[in-house]
Amino acid sequence: MHIDEILNSIHSGENVLIPESWAQGRTTFGGLTAAILCQATSLDVDPSRRLRNFEVGFVRPLEALKPYEISVETLANGKTVTIKSARIIQEGKVRATARADYVLPLESDVKIDTFTAPNLKQPEASVALEGDHLPNFFNYFDGHVATAGIPFSGEEVPELGGWVKFKEAPQAISDAHLVCMIDAWPPTASPHYIGFKPLSTISWSIHFANSASRLSPEDYLGYHAKVNFGEQGISSSNAEIWGADGQLLATSVQTNIIYG
Repeated sequence: MHIDEILNSIHSGENVLIPESWAQGRTTFGGLTAAILCQATSLDVDPSRRLRNFEVGFVRPLEALKPYEISVETLANGKTVTIKSARIIQEGKVRATARADYVLPLESDVKIDTFTAPNLKQPEASVALEGDHLPNFFNYFDGHVATAGIPFSGEEVPELGGWVKFKEAPQAISDAHLVCMIDAWPPTASPHYIGFKPLSTISWSIHFANSASRLSPEDYLGYHAKVNFGEQGISSSNAEIWGADGQLLATSVQTNIIYG
């Protein structure tokens, strides 16, 4: 099932069942779960306000092929900032939560741009992320690793980066699509492990810079992440995501568990 079909169902209030092809172990791929929450928070927001901060907490597995409900609440709607919270509920239990901050652009003479896109190998010269060891959901993505460490290769490198896009391009790239693509990447600490290990995300925060709406759905997104720390199965990382024009789209901070 194409991601547009799932996100459009949220817009219409139908909430189609998530197929097993979007699974990651016994749960739904976290990027899709987050994208659903992102889409739900955006539905009645003033279009002049842009999503600037999005935080996700994964509480319990969201199971495929089972009905779920989405609860959205407006926590604040001021002159400048609208704050939304959302929850996915399945079988009476909260599966994931989110907070979204939509901000009205202000007139300002101050513009700060410190980002320079890393000089990564191009997708055709990088290592394709593929293989039977990858979760089901990755069949929806075209990913290439351009840094030294391949996930679960046993290489002790402090970074992970490369390129990703949807194999079947969406109609357009929304904030929800961008959220989904960012999470297609394995944890930044994954190259340190030998052989694929079960994993989960505890918390995730995304700060949005330039708008995703100007992106071509056919283009790769650049991604580069560095490990902050890793011990006792827990790791933390910071990532930067940019478009084909080299402009920063978002920064991402994740805390992950890798079981192994």
